[in-house]
Amino acid sequence: MSEGLLSGRWRAVVVTLAAVSALGAVALGWWYAGHSSAGLLDAALGGPLVEHADGHRSYLWPVADLGSPPALLLGMIALVWAAVRTRRRPALVLAVAGPVLAVTVTEFVLKPLVGRTFEGGGLSLPSGHATSITSLAWVLVLAFVAGGLPRAGWLRATLVGLAAAAVVGVSAAMVALERHYATDTVAGVLVATAVVGAVTVAVDRWFAAPARARP
Repeated sequence: MSEGLLSGRWRAVVVTLAAVSALGAVALGWWYAGHSSAGLLDAALGGPLVEHADGHRSYLWPVADLGSPPALLLGMIALVWAAVRTRRRPALVLAVAGPVLAVTVTEFVLKPLVGRTFEGGGLSLPSGHATSITSLAWVLVLAFVAGGLPRAGWLRATLVGLAAAAVVGVSAAMVALERHYATDTVAGVLVATAVVGAVTVAVDRWFAAPARARP
């Protein structure tokens, strides 16, 4: 039996999503390179969030913190624990490699390369918080839900919904709290999708290869 992560259908979807997301991230990085102010898309997406944030900031900070480095570490520990409990070696590798590589690409490659700053302050595109939470969400979906874990369909659907809500919530909170432009968070989501997708395909092929080689 193959130890890979993905079925044929999932593999095609992940490859497509990763490729499209990579192109989107490159496009945003190119368009906003060196900028330090909001663009028209930022105003359209982020304006309403900032406008309605007053009076709700105390609730928004805990949501935004779901994308912080401590939360990333705790999320990775939880995913590693789940992989060990289910005895899924590919999931264990993905739980570590996916988020680490996604955040590394964002913080140490793309942010310095793009050079966009938030209101002239720190480097902002892609958003590290959006990258972190999205990478964890994708590992959860691709390492477990795509493989039929947990077995109950309603529980898998619930996990996917919670993962999506976390990504949207963190991204929206960072914009509403005026920590990022909206396109910064979109870029973070795209980078995480591209990197975790690519790592998933690589891990899937690596672990599935011995099974295909057996007579």
